[in-house]
Parts: sequence; structure tokens; C-alpha cells
Amino acid sequence: MTRTVLSGAVVVLLGAVVAVVGGALGIPSLWPVLLAVAIGLAAGRVSFGRTAGYVLGLFTAFAAMAVTAGLLPAVPSARAVVLALAVVVLTAVAVVSADRVPLWAGLAGYAAFSAFYEPMYAARPTAFLAEAPVALATVLVATGVGVAAASLLDLVPARVPNPGAAVPVADAEVAR
Repeated sequence: MTRTVLSGAVVVLLGAVVAVVGGALGIPSLWPVLLAVAIGLAAGRVSFGRTAGYVLGLFTAFAAMAVTAGLLPAVPSARAVVLALAVVVLTAVAVVSADRVPLWAGLAGYAAFSAFYEPMYAARPTAFLAEAPVALATVLVATGVGVAAASLLDLVPARVPNPGAAVPVADAEVAR
């Protein structure tokens, strides 16, 4: 419970800092930071694989948008094909890495970039080369901030040991 309360407090503090100075960092919205913190906190300690999967998802979404902007007609079926190819890539990486780079992290990264950039793309599809790299950099900075916060929370033990509690006996000793 202590770790959960501390996690919530760190997220509140981080949210306040990003709200105040996020514009200077190029982070106009808090949700990419919160998503990265959530990915970092999901299922235990921050791992290279989760972070790599998330970042791979960001770059896969960027590549998918580039293909959509430059090579394909602006029709829903083209977006569906690009999404399918991206998911195949993310799935293949998860399989080859034996889930050390989890599929869910890649999908979360893909969703983060898509959610951030697609409204900009819909408003000005011809501005891809000018806007998409800036959007990618913005989400990467937000990711870095979120992962850093989650990594700091990893320094806090999940459970504070009770010095008066009995020390568990190994199964082998119990069997004797």
C-alpha cells in the first residue's frame, strides 16, 4: 500500500510539473506522460523489454503514418492494411524475443503516437514531414519523463518488511 500511495503522489507531482513546464518541453498534454508511467508500473519493475516495446510501437506507428501519408490513398481500407502490417511487426518482435519485448507494450506505444498525431494528420495531411517528427519527439520526451518516474518508483520496495515478523522456513526444512 505504501508503494501505491507513493506512486500516486509521484504521478500527481509529475503531472503538476508537466502541466507547468510541459509547454517548454514540447509536451502540450499530460496523457502521454501518464500512459508511460502506467506502462512502467504495469506488472512490476520497469524493464528494458517493456520500454523497448513501447518505443518500438511509437516508431512503428510513425512508419505506418508515413506509409499512409506518402504511398497509400486516404481510404479506411488502406489504414486497416497499414495497421495489420504494424501489428504483425510488433507480434513478430514479441515472438522472437520470447515476450521479453511484450506485444502489449508495443501496442500501447502505437496507440500513444496514433492518438497524439492522428488529429494533426487529419487536419493537415500534407504537413506530415513538418509535423510528424515533432509529434514523435514530443511523445518520446513524454515517454522518457514517464519511464523515469516509474523507474524512480522502482526504488521503493513493494512491501516494507516487518522486523518483528517470523522468518519463513524453506520448504525443504519443513519436509524434514
